[in-house]
Amino acid sequence: MVLQRKALLFLLLGSFLLLSACSNSNATGKSKETDKKETTDVFQTIKTDDLKANLGKEDWVIVDTRSNDAFNGWALDGVKRGGHIKGAVDFSADWLKVKVDKKDKKLKEALKSKGISTDKKVVLYDANGKDAQTVAEYLKNNGFKNIYKFDVKEWAANQDLALESYPNYEMLASSTWVNDLINNKNNGNPYKIFEVSWGDEAKDYKKGHIPGAVHINTDEVEEGPVWNRLKDKKLEKFALKNGITTDTTVVLYGSDSMPAFRVAVILKYMGVSDVRVLNGGFASWKNASYQVEKKVNSKKSVASFGAVVPANPDYIIDLPEAKTILADKNTGTLVDIRSWDEFIGKISGYDYIEAKGRPAGAVWGHAGSDSSHLEDFRSIDNTMRNGSEILSMWEKDGINPDKKLAFYCGTGWRAAEVLFYADVLGLKNITLYDGGWNEWSMDPSNPVEKGKSNK
Repeated sequence: MVLQRKALLFLLLGSFLLLSACSNSNATGKSKETDKKETTDVFQTIKTDDLKANLGKEDWVIVDTRSNDAFNGWALDGVKRGGHIKGAVDFSADWLKVKVDKKDKKLKEALKSKGISTDKKVVLYDANGKDAQTVAEYLKNNGFKNIYKFDVKEWAANQDLALESYPNYEMLASSTWVNDLINNKNNGNPYKIFEVSWGDEAKDYKKGHIPGAVHINTDEVEEGPVWNRLKDKKLEKFALKNGITTDTTVVLYGSDSMPAFRVAVILKYMGVSDVRVLNGGFASWKNASYQVEKKVNSKKSVASFGAVVPANPDYIIDLPEAKTILADKNTGTLVDIRSWDEFIGKISGYDYIEAKGRPAGAVWGHAGSDSSHLEDFRSIDNTMRNGSEILSMWEKDGINPDKKLAFYCGTGWRAAEVLFYADVLGLKNITLYDGGWNEWSMDPSNPVEKGKSNK
């Protein structure tokens, strides 16, 4: 009798354990933990041949989810060739990590402008196995269903498959490249890293900067009231004081990149052959978790610049050349890089510029919300906007990149950044009209227009 009771007890215990095991497994015998892991990665993987076959189809969209640096042309994360699949649009996983006002609205606007919609089959590619997953989760949460993932390293390894890079993508330095530059000391060649901002106090610089960086105050290269660049002899003294020669690799950056682009354009005008700006500014360096230092580094001078300044005089022009361009619209265009309200004369955009309007005959080339922003040329993380989108934007406004393009703004900062981007894209006949609206408006004999005409 006792043995029968023990047998019954063991039978009941075994049934209980079996039921417990079933309750923690799905129909295929996999645990809940495994099942949960799989449901976060339900996206299909597409093969190279299938991706190639669907390129260019209206119901497919190919999306590069990597950093803007990789899209532009830098070979990162183990790819054998840099650049993006021709025809791909960009929607970087980095954009989902930034903290900006109205972020969700801006992301939705980016999806719409790039043709990434729920009615299409969406291929997301990366090289690190993380970026595509991050974007896929975001799209899934926003109603996307037909999502495919692809490892671009497979594409890059096949020399017969086209990758598109901007001709001068190296001008926009990646944080990875800058870190390597510091570690290998530019292979023994001279280099300098500068944090650029306005003011001697260098507040941003003192909060923390790239190791070895020296502060440049924009007053070192320009002066009021017009805020044109300094005379050539003074610019040469500026270069010598900062240890810059024609053969120095110069890397510029800032918490706001615009001042860095201003100095970069002036250095190229002077004749420095290798001038680079950190793409995305200091934020890109910090987001990469690279070392930051607070020590104030001193300027180290050199005795000779190595060329007569300016060695590249056509990179910046002045008022007489701007008038010549306006006089012959068949060969050139004066491109206004200011907000729409500045262009039509609703506002001047500056507290120290009273006049409103534009040089008669200038064409609006887009800019941003105000004199301190360039949203039309930057992605949400403040890296350069997709170059195809920039060129398409200009084409709609009748700006022909085959003509001579002279960019101007109020005093040169915004236009300098756009000139630099145009250079990255490989445009040849480009220049900065340094004086801009500030200089033009000072002489009442210079013809001025207002209103919405853009032709």
